[in-house]
Amino acid sequence: MKIIRDYIERIRNTRKFAKEQNVPVWEIPLINSIGLIILGSIYLGFWSWTLIADMQFPTKPFWWPFLENNIGYLPLIYALVIAVVALDKILVLMIRFQAKLTKMVYALIQKLDHKIWRKTGKESFISNKIWKIQQRWVGYDKAKKRRIIVLMVFMFVIYYSYRFWG
Repeated sequence: MKIIRDYIERIRNTRKFAKEQNVPVWEIPLINSIGLIILGSIYLGFWSWTLIADMQFPTKPFWWPFLENNIGYLPLIYALVIAVVALDKILVLMIRFQAKLTKMVYALIQKLDHKIWRKTGKESFISNKIWKIQQRWVGYDKAKKRRIIVLMVFMFVIYYSYRFWG
């Protein structure tokens, strides 16, 4: 039980680290790191399947049928091992990446706002537009937000399905 508590404590410490790095939404790097773990485990599973398929023996070893029957679980095993061993470290990397990306986006918005201000005299043009869009989104009720999100996911799936098969 102490191992589980230590693991949860390490994940909670990354939440504190995210606050120190000025990452407002801690869940985004968490989901990204879980996604990276899943993607990495799928690749590791595929490479393992390829390696095992290329193995040749003069006679089949006694463990070969067991391996053939359970080879489909390799990505799950890899994902669990990586999550237990390195989730907090991957999460710290994703938090640092998110902090750098956020700083770069803020700097770009400031630079564009400054250029627009020099040309037109309008202060914080882009920042004000982003603020208005955010306020409009906050003003929507839950049902309308869900419909918009479902529509965006549907459009995303259609677009990438078309690109994949088209």
